[in-house]
Amino acid sequence: MNIGILGLGSLGSLMAYHWRNHALFVLPRTDISSVNIKVQDQDTLWQTQLPSWQGEPLEWLVVCTKAADTLAALNKWKHLLTQANNILLLQNGMGQQQETVQWLQQQQINTPLWAAMCTEGAYQENDTVIYAGRGSTQIGSWLGSEYLPPQLPKTQYSENIKELLLNKLAINAVINPLTAYWECKNGELVNTPQYKQALIALSEEVAGLYATLSWPLSQPLTELAQQVAIATAANTSSSLQDKLANRPTELPYICGYLLEQAQRIAYDLPLTQFYYHHLSA
Repeated sequence: MNIGILGLGSLGSLMAYHWRNHALFVLPRTDISSVNIKVQDQDTLWQTQLPSWQGEPLEWLVVCTKAADTLAALNKWKHLLTQANNILLLQNGMGQQQETVQWLQQQQINTPLWAAMCTEGAYQENDTVIYAGRGSTQIGSWLGSEYLPPQLPKTQYSENIKELLLNKLAINAVINPLTAYWECKNGELVNTPQYKQALIALSEEVAGLYATLSWPLSQPLTELAQQVAIATAANTSSSLQDKLANRPTELPYICGYLLEQAQRIAYDLPLTQFYYHHLSA
């Protein structure tokens, strides 16, 4: 199976490691012939050189860029996208999926769009990606197609991908802005009284919006956010990593997306708005 990876950051490199027994291609931002990657999985160091995609037929084109970079990244390759049987968005956040649907329609590209919810953990250390947390990756058709293509290794199909993504969005909408604001590890949100109070307050606010919109949550968000913070206690959230590296965060597709949905129904999210605007300043 031929798989193309667009956005070879920590997560893209980790998925390449999972898919190493297949024919892999990278879609780089610059005109280079290949990309070297290294992935550390406990005591095993896997390194390889991935060739740049030249338009070979792909069963899957997997987009692992930041949400805000999705359309610009796809646009660079639009003349070859008909060679991909399926496009999969493997990213944090919400909103870019519908933007991609609209963009594909504008380009008259009929490639099926899929979305993924991933709980794997990885981070970059020098030139090596560290496989930091084992999890799962579930994928589903964004527009609800019953067609099932050949399955990617280390993934499971889901008929409820939007519900799974909304559930993860709620968690990210609590943990990401708070850890970026306080510049703390995930676990400190429950171990520090001031941070825990902020976590509970923000969880209740986000849960209120979800209830108003009839968006399902797998369990009360105050409990869920604390469970995730404890389970990922040593992790540095992606938003904090971006802030410390002076990069744009993904918060426009997390907090920003919730603020857009709230605005449509005149629902107030004062805490979400405070953290979002503070971190976007």
